[in-house]
Amino acid sequence: MLDIEKAYKLYSDYKKTGNRELLSKIEELIKGDSSIQGLNLLALVYIEKGKYDDAINALDIALKKVKDDEDKATLLFNKALALFRKGDLDSSYEILKSIPSRTSVYAHSRRFLAQVCIKKGDLRHLEEARQILESFDIPNEDLAVTYILLSRLKDKSLYKKAVEIAKSIKNEKLLAEALLSSDDEKELEEALEIFRKLNDVNGEAKVLYKLSLKKPELLYEAIQRLEESGESRERQTLLYELYKRTGILNFLKEAIKIAEKYNDYLFLARSYVELSKKENELENLRKAVLFYEKYVESL
Repeated sequence: MLDIEKAYKLYSDYKKTGNRELLSKIEELIKGDSSIQGLNLLALVYIEKGKYDDAINALDIALKKVKDDEDKATLLFNKALALFRKGDLDSSYEILKSIPSRTSVYAHSRRFLAQVCIKKGDLRHLEEARQILESFDIPNEDLAVTYILLSRLKDKSLYKKAVEIAKSIKNEKLLAEALLSSDDEKELEEALEIFRKLNDVNGEAKVLYKLSLKKPELLYEAIQRLEESGESRERQTLLYELYKRTGILNFLKEAIKIAEKYNDYLFLARSYVELSKKENELENLRKAVLFYEKYVESL
């Protein structure tokens, strides 16, 4: 068996087992292999190792050599994957849009494109994800997530479709997230029960907060669970909502700390404007301007 065949066999074994020692063995086997197959596999290994720039470089070299449309589509798909893992959603999106429909990779690229659109998270891209995913015959988790997000941005009734999918694929976590978009107290109680069963403290905090809008006595418990949930973007959002509801500055400051960790520049700009109304007006307004400038630069 040729080295490249052995290497691909090892990569297949790695995908089944997750044994990272195989990645180094693959690199050794294809060391110096400048063929399209060799460069493609090397890029896949780099992606698994988190060396995204190296992966992109290997794929770019291969793309300069490629003549076959099928091979080109595969290389482009893997480059989009490397860019996605790197966090460059815009470039990943554009590459996936360029993959020709006549290639065998196209169906996979469309599903991946939908995932990129979901990650981007704005209304336009979520609608695009919905259109793509609804074209597949079998309902899937990504479509349920899309319905959940759209139900919170645009059409409240879509959460019901997410509930149907979650039940059909027997995904309790997804079901709880779908029910969280409801305003019905019984459905929210059902979501709370599922989150508790799954020991999902973050989910529990979200439901308790929403239920506390109907039952104010639950607010203290929601805050307790929030403190246990750890840092996350969802916790950041909940803390800001709690600040707006209670006026307690510590909630706003905790939200700012999380936003700084995630470089959420627009949130930071708005939050420092809010903070400037309460304390250190000039200092906090300067910070707001700085973060707004960083947000504009990142566009």
